[in-house]
Amino acid sequence: MIRMHAFGKEEQVTVKMMQWVEQALSPSLRRFCPGGAWTPAINLYEDDAYYYMVADLAGMEVQEVELRVKEGTLILDGQRALPKPPKTNGSVSLLLMEIDHGRFCRTVDLPKNADVSNINAYYRSGYLWVRIPRRG
Repeated sequence: MIRMHAFGKEEQVTVKMMQWVEQALSPSLRRFCPGGAWTPAINLYEDDAYYYMVADLAGMEVQEVELRVKEGTLILDGQRALPKPPKTNGSVSLLLMEIDHGRFCRTVDLPKNADVSNINAYYRSGYLWVRIPRRG
């Protein structure tokens, strides 16, 4: 385990490492997402009628994102460009890079009662919202 006591971020690093291990070991991730792709952060919700997923895709246009279902797995993929300053004076040097860019892929194994034929999605303010109805 990596510990970063000097910056007081031990808990954040531990959580990030656990998320990375969980994603890396996910059978659906290995099956549908090739190596080298980063995984956007998501939240999952449910109510009596629907399952919901929201993905953090700041800085993207909706046409840069693909959403599909295959073998009971929701697959989200696309590519995000490296953000660049809007105007510069002379050459620009990158001093710190924390924003993921490049090809991304994220998978979510859907519950057996998910109605995959009636999934709705919309993109607003950098978030992709997906609503999946529950069957019977």
